[in-house]
Amino acid sequence: MSEGKIVVLEKSEPVSKTSQPKVNPKSGEPFANNLTYFQHSSDNFKVGTWDCTKGSWEHNHPKLEFCYIVEGSVKIVEEDSGVTHTFNVGDSFVVPKGTRVTWIVEDYAKKIFVSAKDLDGE
Repeated sequence: MSEGKIVVLEKSEPVSKTSQPKVNPKSGEPFANNLTYFQHSSDNFKVGTWDCTKGSWEHNHPKLEFCYIVEGSVKIVEEDSGVTHTFNVGDSFVVPKGTRVTWIVEDYAKKIFVSAKDLDGE
């Protein structure tokens, strides 16, 4: 556990945890864990880690999200354009709020995320 005001991911105590299967998977039985280590009092800004087992599912991103892959890999298919992106360990990317995608985890993936629900001018 860290001391002071600085939050250290995976060393500080998470402020919230969820562990559950993905709803309506397209393939497999993906199961995800979400640990939030920092959450602004407005509930607008969060930072944490997420990991998931093999499978795929559709997702309409409800917020802007920055992701950094720390284990495994993911494929993300943009539903509107059909463009497929592959992200491996060390890759980072941003998914804009409202983007409809299919997430594909071929074995296992873990990411660090930073998300914001609402931004001025968005």
